[in-house]
Amino acid sequence: MERIVSIIPCMATLDDLARKLGISKRAVRFRVEALSDLLEKYISRDERNRLIFTGEAVFLLRRLEELRLEERLPIRQAAVRLRGELQHQEADATLDDAIGLEIKLEYLAKAVETLRSDRDYWRGVAEAIQSVLPPDRMWIRKLFPPTSDDVRLN
Repeated sequence: MERIVSIIPCMATLDDLARKLGISKRAVRFRVEALSDLLEKYISRDERNRLIFTGEAVFLLRRLEELRLEERLPIRQAAVRLRGELQHQEADATLDDAIGLEIKLEYLAKAVETLRSDRDYWRGVAEAIQSVLPPDRMWIRKLFPPTSDDVRLN
């Protein structure tokens, strides 16, 4: 199998993976061991010797957990099923596409949340500034209302 090139680098530690998957670190290690041949290209160690998982590794482990829960399979059987999925993929939907979409989705969700918090912060700043405007400058409120009429921005 070829190395999968990630579009957006997504690095996670063992702790991060445990939180993302909702399982213990020990359970993550067991799943990593079950998929060791598939994951070896996507796991490295940092300067503190912690395991670092790329976005591809996160995707594969998440898919393993989905198979295990959906089909109520033991981890080793879910790993065999995942290997079969990877070998017999449809021609039009490759693993690169699936991983790229998964990583993009996660990245976009974080970006939207960041933008929303920035919007709320600057909206608060605008309201605070407008509340201390002298009476002869109140016309500024009409130019820059604290909330937009455009519902897409709220």
